[in-house]
Amino acid sequence: MRPQEDVAMEVRDLSLWYGKKQALTNVNLAFPKNKVTALIGPSGCGKSTLLRCLNRMNDLIDGVSIKGEATYHGANIYARDVDPVEVRRRIGMVFQKPNPFPKSIRDNVLFGAKVNGFKGNENELVERSLKRAALWEEVKGDLGKSGLALSG
Repeated sequence: MRPQEDVAMEVRDLSLWYGKKQALTNVNLAFPKNKVTALIGPSGCGKSTLLRCLNRMNDLIDGVSIKGEATYHGANIYARDVDPVEVRRRIGMVFQKPNPFPKSIRDNVLFGAKVNGFKGNENELVERSLKRAALWEEVKGDLGKSGLALSG
């Protein structure tokens, strides 16, 4: 193991389940500070699942359970007193392709605004945003449906 001061993030004995299906088993990995780290493996081996653990995006998926520890600069990001929204502010993800959250279309549109403390009229924001994206007419009756159902 590396000295703690050289590590930006670390996972120890991290396991994850989608319901009863185990997707990660006792993963141990350190991400050094100021270095590029690549996760390489075949499709379906758990790379994206692990990355979503690092910014607590898996918390948004119903039925997910996690055991083990993930630390960011030495602090456990899964500790009870840690706000997952604050974790996501500090640890972002950029997807190769657009990737909606496993929530409703409405929740996907509002996510960034809520993370940044938006206090205005949510319905107006959703409508205005979807109109700007030229999607309002297509989805206005389906705002409660999963964002994952949208075609690319």
